[in-house]
Amino acid sequence: MNKAVKIIFAAALCAALSVSVLAFTFTLAQTSNGIRVAYADEIGLRVSFIDCGQADSCYIEFPDGKNMLIDAGENKSESYGSIIEFLDGEGVTTIDYFIMTHSDSDHIGGAVKIFEEYEIGIVYRPHQQATGTSSNPYTDPALKGEGKYGFYGDTVEEKATATYANAMKAAYAETSEVYVFNPFDEEISRITDATSTYTFDFLSPINTDYSDANDYSPIMVLSYAGRDIVMTGDAEKENEADFVEYIKTAKLGDYGGHYDRMIKGEFNADIVKAGHHGSSTSTSEAFLNIMCANEDKRVNCFTIFSCGTDNTYGHPHIETLTRVMDMGFSAERLLRTDLNGDIRFGVSSEGKISVSTEKDADITAKLTSGHTDKRPTETAKDNGLKPNEAADLLPDKPSDGCTSDNELFDPESWKDPTKYSAVQWLIIAAAVIVIVLIIVIAVRSSSKRRRRRRR
Repeated sequence: MNKAVKIIFAAALCAALSVSVLAFTFTLAQTSNGIRVAYADEIGLRVSFIDCGQADSCYIEFPDGKNMLIDAGENKSESYGSIIEFLDGEGVTTIDYFIMTHSDSDHIGGAVKIFEEYEIGIVYRPHQQATGTSSNPYTDPALKGEGKYGFYGDTVEEKATATYANAMKAAYAETSEVYVFNPFDEEISRITDATSTYTFDFLSPINTDYSDANDYSPIMVLSYAGRDIVMTGDAEKENEADFVEYIKTAKLGDYGGHYDRMIKGEFNADIVKAGHHGSSTSTSEAFLNIMCANEDKRVNCFTIFSCGTDNTYGHPHIETLTRVMDMGFSAERLLRTDLNGDIRFGVSSEGKISVSTEKDADITAKLTSGHTDKRPTETAKDNGLKPNEAADLLPDKPSDGCTSDNELFDPESWKDPTKYSAVQWLIIAAAVIVIVLIIVIAVRSSSKRRRRRRR
């Protein structure tokens, strides 16, 4: 090996060591109290319950890069505007799946705005016919649709509101892929990726002849890395009762085995979004007994209430708050959009849960019901149970770093190494290599001069 090759080899080795030191330093910056935390780029699944007032909206980012929006809030700028602001903050331009749980305006009122703002791939809609109003009638395309595109069964209830008709018009104008909820159609009852890394199942409504529009909401379960998240729109007691009865009578393996863990009493949710904003007529004891079968594990389950500040319905109701306390859930893991604002969860590929909220709220406030003239404010008694499984603070999503020349020359963009982009790390690596080469060349030149002097 000649001297030139030796010099190049030494320079490369020094550069590699230098970059390794930088990488190690970067790793230490992500470590808390000596314990490695699930950092942003390790979060495989993100689920966010958006504070949109007395309404509903949930945004999901799947491990394969696809995303989903469940419901779009009320047809009021302060409601759907909060959702659009949230999505824009996440850099959303397209939505792969848009779920409209049912026909009430506090869930689909902002749907038209969502269709205007974003490109939508697939839409899931209720098994309920949109007829429009007497002055502006509407013919629902699902009446003539076949298979997943149409209504099924012997009964199709109607909903005669402009809001529902307008949402359906916008959906069918946006995409031809508009599916009607059907938990027994295996083609559409499960959303997943090619390797089933995650699954998103529609498990209800079991029947199609409900008198209350809320009961057309699907019971949905999102599963990833051994964690399960339950969401129900505004499903009421009839929907839940039919679901509970089905679990009692169903056979293992039916409909792709989507119900098997519940049938065997082995399903234990990690996050449950209470139905109908915490109404006393949803999230029944029988339903929770199936979705949180192991009483000892309930203390670690997060219970989410999506409701508005000083709402006129008194949500969440004291009956529901008392129920979850009596059943062994922890008040520490009860979260409310009216008190906590946006609620964000992350699940790592190893099943580690992290959570962050926009605002903090004390336990007494979280256990205090809403208020109306007929429903005075009441506070449920805290059962004093504490979670025995830790949940980390959800870290910020990884920054794209600086991508333009102006940002590269901005001193502020170089202050936090944890937010450096790939370009910045390449610049640093290149600088290290150059510095090492300069040192090696300088040392070599100095050695040559010393040899000449000795001659």
